[in-house]
Amino acid sequence: MKMESLKNEDFARVLGVYLPWVVKSLELSTDSDSLTIIIEKQAEKGRFSFLTSNKKQQQVTRRWQHVRIGHYSTYIQATMALNDLAELTESHCPAFLGLDGKKITRELDETIRIAHSRTSLPDIISGLLGVSPEIIETKIREIETEDSQAKKLAVLPLESDAVWRDILLDKTKLTTRLLPLKLLLSRLKLDINRNPDDKALMQRSSAELRNFFDRHALQLKSEYEQVGATQNRSNQSAPQTKVKLVLPSTQNPIWHSILMGEMDLPTSSMPLQLSLAHKKNSYRSAETKAEQLDIIRSLQIFFKRNAKKYISELKFLTEMISTQQTVSDILPPQNHDIWKKLLTDDKILSSDKINYRLFLSKEKSKYLKEQDEECLKNIRDFFFQNSRSMKEEIALINSLAKAS
Repeated sequence: MKMESLKNEDFARVLGVYLPWVVKSLELSTDSDSLTIIIEKQAEKGRFSFLTSNKKQQQVTRRWQHVRIGHYSTYIQATMALNDLAELTESHCPAFLGLDGKKITRELDETIRIAHSRTSLPDIISGLLGVSPEIIETKIREIETEDSQAKKLAVLPLESDAVWRDILLDKTKLTTRLLPLKLLLSRLKLDINRNPDDKALMQRSSAELRNFFDRHALQLKSEYEQVGATQNRSNQSAPQTKVKLVLPSTQNPIWHSILMGEMDLPTSSMPLQLSLAHKKNSYRSAETKAEQLDIIRSLQIFFKRNAKKYISELKFLTEMISTQQTVSDILPPQNHDIWKKLLTDDKILSSDKINYRLFLSKEKSKYLKEQDEECLKNIRDFFFQNSRSMKEEIALINSLAKAS
């Protein structure tokens, strides 16, 4: 199934793909809930356009798992010459590609590293990122066996992070005494000022700036702090406080997401896996809201009776609740007109988040056909569940809601 409704350029912008790499095509498999993004490297133009090279190099195709988009497992597939593949090294590899012999892109690799710096539980990381426990455990083993010097280095924001773009646009002030960094910043900012509409240039410049930070980590302690780099757990001396484990309330949309298969509850317990499979089938076939609530209550009772056996699962649920609390009180209520406007007016909220655009397209189609008020709840729940990644959109929604 080809995704014709979304342009290749949209995905290139979301993934941070920059020239000479371009998104060639997209393939969506509804059977496996997977999205494959096929990219290719454009041939470099010669000094004289009428001259072409007769040299044909052997082409190879590689495929890496990438950061999940919505509930789709996402993969990057790239065909390139052998010498291009050889150039993909730890210090010279775009975030949207991976190293030869690896199963994941550098962006997913770095995302797992950042998650591991905040929690040591593979199941929680697996659930949050939507990546198989095997991949998470393999990466954690690599991290744990790194030399002491590597462990001391801070984890930099990915090159797709807005902090690099803000620095290059002078929206964020970066103070440094390192002359090579000053010269690099001057050159990159000058290039961007000359070509303000060149999105590919901005992506390349962000990657070049991040790579400089990566290569000169030991000289950039203050600069690391300014870009919000997080330290590994081995460097954190602050005492850890105990977290009280809590269950989501019956009405919390976390249960709906789990029982509808939109969110995976990481667990290695076979009894719980079987119980969840049964409850998911019952929940999806339930004819009334009351029947669904009864299924949720039975799941809550299960956890309460077996709390000591399912500590990691309860930690995951507690962490999901904590991510919601930052926006639970500031989102407009379900009956506010802003939710209806989002479903009927394409221009009211512009977002480059692919998972939001896919979700909005489905809910909008349903609402326009059936005028189903449940769609209003669904879209509010979406922002509720994705509060961390959609802070800018939520701020705009609240601004529009107050103005109306």
